[in-house]
Amino acid sequence: MDITYRSTRDINLPSLNRGYLKIYHQNVRSLRRKTHELVSHLYPDLPHILCLKEHHLNTMELSHVTLENYTIGAQFCRSHFEKGGVVMYKHNTLKSTNIDLSKYCKEKDIEICAVKLKLNDTPVCV
Repeated sequence: MDITYRSTRDINLPSLNRGYLKIYHQNVRSLRRKTHELVSHLYPDLPHILCLKEHHLNTMELSHVTLENYTIGAQFCRSHFEKGGVVMYKHNTLKSTNIDLSKYCKEKDIEICAVKLKLNDTPVCV
């Protein structure tokens, strides 16, 4: 399949001033070499937050994965077992704070992460 990748700088995200937040959740079954395909599937209406599970990366590998105009807001990577993991990317226009849930995570049982956003002076936890 031939996938045409376009820069996310060319895409207008939904305005938060319209009163909605668009969140995308997907089991990606490994994020390696899939970032362009992921963005292409979401084009042209990109979400504000990307929640991806089963990224299959360790912390170092995940730090090298980039999605244009998105940054990692929160993450969990396995350290004892392979595969698994969760990550939340937030659009760069959003201000967020990581909510540390690592003490609740147990590899293969519960792998979670969360961010706190401030939207129009209203705190929102994802």
